[in-house]
Amino acid sequence: MRVRLIGLGWILVLLLSGCLRGGQPQAEEAVQPISRAAIQARTFEALWTIVNENYVYEELLDERWQAVREEYQARLEEELSPEEFATLIRAMLAELPPDAALWETRAERIEQELLDPASYEGIGAFVAVREEPTPRVILLSVMPGSPAQEAGLQAHDSILAIDGEPVRAEEGLDVIQRVRGPAGSQVTLRIRSPGQPPRDVVVTRGRVVASDSLRVGLVSEENDIGYFLFPAAPYADLATDVARGLRELRDHSELKGLILDLRIATVGGGWPLAPMMALFANGYMGDLYTRADVRPLVVEGQNLGGSQELPLAILVGPDTEDSPEVFAAAMQAVGRAIIVGMPTPGNVEGRTEFPLPDGSRVFLATSSFRTPDGREVGLTGVLPDIQIDLDWDEVTFEDDPVRDAAVKALKSTDQDAYHLRTRRG
Repeated sequence: MRVRLIGLGWILVLLLSGCLRGGQPQAEEAVQPISRAAIQARTFEALWTIVNENYVYEELLDERWQAVREEYQARLEEELSPEEFATLIRAMLAELPPDAALWETRAERIEQELLDPASYEGIGAFVAVREEPTPRVILLSVMPGSPAQEAGLQAHDSILAIDGEPVRAEEGLDVIQRVRGPAGSQVTLRIRSPGQPPRDVVVTRGRVVASDSLRVGLVSEENDIGYFLFPAAPYADLATDVARGLRELRDHSELKGLILDLRIATVGGGWPLAPMMALFANGYMGDLYTRADVRPLVVEGQNLGGSQELPLAILVGPDTEDSPEVFAAAMQAVGRAIIVGMPTPGNVEGRTEFPLPDGSRVFLATSSFRTPDGREVGLTGVLPDIQIDLDWDEVTFEDDPVRDAAVKALKSTDQDAYHLRTRRG
């Protein structure tokens, strides 16, 4: 879970002192500026120590990590340019497991602190990036009233090229910067909708305020399976809307099961983990832990509209991250839900911000989640009970084999078999 916890502070105190001789003030000694090489050395040492003492998976800091210190420290014997130093630091952190640490230079830190994360200029869509089999940007959700919606773009579409230049695998998330741009400017996107040939769409960018919402409905011919599509980004009343939606469905239908679709729930900060667990489960759900502490996650269940009793299926995929991923793992482990879809990435670690001597900062994975049966979700992800390898841009709302498989599982007349599958985890 990408939460900002209390970080460690680095304090630099400069003491200037004057000496008195015979009652006469003496000239202050000149303060020697700290060299760039010295600052780089301090930053390197601080960063290595922070990782060594705080990275949550201590067992992964093997002999190779110990050797990293000497290997990269030797490259600091000569003063490096800021660009060379940044390259060195990122190469050192690349020796760690993926996503263990995110480092920002001083300039990048200042830029991020000045940004309003809820407001930006672009097309107005929550997106994910895929490198294989075809490099592309997937539209997870299109914001209401956004330039993307006005141009006819929809969730499940994918972007293959931007202004004639194909999406490249090596770009990673940086490709998003090519989609964004000043309000009023235009961008030509090569769009592919599921089952359709690619087409070019011109979008006029605008000022966008990020927003998304829960979608609730009924699926199956008998309209007896409730369906909740969770938004890409959470909002303050999300848990309340889930409870309200459940009550409304029960008022209009004799529900036989529920599907919680977490396939695009990719922004976990602020996701209502504890309220969601209390709504659908009860008791011990696992452990949130750091290297120094273990905090059992125990919830007191609340049965709202049959939430504690109805058979439950959870849809997951490569964009199910953070708190939604923890939720799915816990519900599977305690036998409360059957999991359908694609494996999740295991991005459940809590990150702590640590300032560094040169004004840069690192976000380090310092906490993680362990299921009641001892599974390290950060290392394994969530493995579906029913795996269907269809990505978000390979299905549509009308034609979704992943959701159909969940409906089939929930409507099984052999409820003992259903509960056996959920207990298996």
